[in-house]
Amino acid sequence: MIHTFVSAGDEPLEIGALAMEPTQPVSVGVNAIFASHVGIFGNTGSGKSYTLAKLYHELFKRYGAIETFRRRSQFVLIDFNGEYVNCVGGSEEYATAVIAGDDVKQVYDLSTHDDGGDRLPLPKSAVHDPVFWTVLLDATEKTQAPFISRVLKSEYWDRLLPDAQALLDVIGDLVARATKSNDGALDRQLPVNFLEEVVSCLGDHASPDLTALIEEMRASLGYFSQSHNFYWEATPTTQRKWATDADWADFIKAKVTAVQQDFSAVDDVDLVRFKLVLQYYRDVISGFANREHLGPMMKRMDERVPSIKRLVKVSEDAFTEGPLTVVSLRNVNLAMRKVIPMIVCKHLYDAKKRTDPRGQRYLNLIIDEAHNILSTESARESEAWRDYRLETFEEIIKEGRKFGVFLTLASQRPHDISETIVSQLHNYFLHRLVNNLDVHAIEKAVAYLDRVSFESLPILPTGTCVLSGVSAQVPVVVRIGGSSDIRWGVRVGVSSGRGRGRGPR
Repeated sequence: MIHTFVSAGDEPLEIGALAMEPTQPVSVGVNAIFASHVGIFGNTGSGKSYTLAKLYHELFKRYGAIETFRRRSQFVLIDFNGEYVNCVGGSEEYATAVIAGDDVKQVYDLSTHDDGGDRLPLPKSAVHDPVFWTVLLDATEKTQAPFISRVLKSEYWDRLLPDAQALLDVIGDLVARATKSNDGALDRQLPVNFLEEVVSCLGDHASPDLTALIEEMRASLGYFSQSHNFYWEATPTTQRKWATDADWADFIKAKVTAVQQDFSAVDDVDLVRFKLVLQYYRDVISGFANREHLGPMMKRMDERVPSIKRLVKVSEDAFTEGPLTVVSLRNVNLAMRKVIPMIVCKHLYDAKKRTDPRGQRYLNLIIDEAHNILSTESARESEAWRDYRLETFEEIIKEGRKFGVFLTLASQRPHDISETIVSQLHNYFLHRLVNNLDVHAIEKAVAYLDRVSFESLPILPTGTCVLSGVSAQVPVVVRIGGSSDIRWGVRVGVSSGRGRGRGPR
């Protein structure tokens, strides 16, 4: 009776046995665990990934085939190391299912290394959301983020895109203004750079006329520094052909407007980039923006857009088809590994609040190796971006319950995770923690543990954890799994250590 933690009306889920009494099974209530925020903490090799897999394996084994469960529950697992992707092939002993089979689980195996990876389907409203690009481009709060918001909320470029001639007229006018400017601070390669950026945004849809114009301008457009004037063809003296600046502007503009180019084929990520490029050069040429403020963001965009196009696509199809969705980031570069989980979680959370404000359905966000994105310190990001990232997840963990949104976090470094997030968790599975900072972080955040439990954390054996929180009336030391699960650790590909197919430790 002491170790019966399941309340009346809840369904028991057996997760293991008492560490000191293996014949005594330990069960927790389904609602008490999965309708709560859960933290699974432990050093590498302590069995935390196995605990995560065990919890959700038991849940989907029992409920995965039930239609109401599949319709009303949505579980999204952010997998940094590809541990939860089903294997292909192999003997029966090393079978494919990690947590659940393909009938329950949908996997997005993302890659920035080549075009062979999956792409996350996001609606147009999400891809054109200023916050999406603010996050992707690490935009600064004072200048770059307002610029992105102004461009993507305006309909100016959207109105011009269907009319190719009207857009060419605007582009021609910008090129002409750049070539008649006497501003010494203006880059003299700006007109050519502008057109090259336009071609880059158009990609395979760029017309031969446009590329030919760029080559012609490279060969014939020069700058005479003594008179601070542009000239055409071979020598500075040819500038005298144009009696006035207006004549020169008409000549240059006519070069651009004579081009045959269709802009309607630009869509998805390239369309957003195209609008940002057009507005950036418009602001710089008009003197409304400082290149030093916006230039670094535009360079980041040039570097990251190819990765973004390999990771997301505009589609109104559902992000998740089955109850469990795994987003694998093992082949994603470092910059996108921090951004994609943030975008996915924020998109799902905002959609949940908008479409189901009363929480009639349930969304569980599961983040393995959570310190990768919930760290309070990072030398590679700005303070504004770090605050925005933490505030987003802190809002989910503080406000998500009322909308039916819950977090499950697994990490080997609780000290690196925001104290607000750790303290708001309802249930804790605490594996071996050796570092004093990690133990102290748990001690400050967890109100359910006694001194004996804290002192036992550094010496817990592999696969054993302290279960504490609202699902257990008293802290209890549990051996996750049990004798019947020895071979299960191999079959699902997640042992108490790291890697697939290595067997239990």
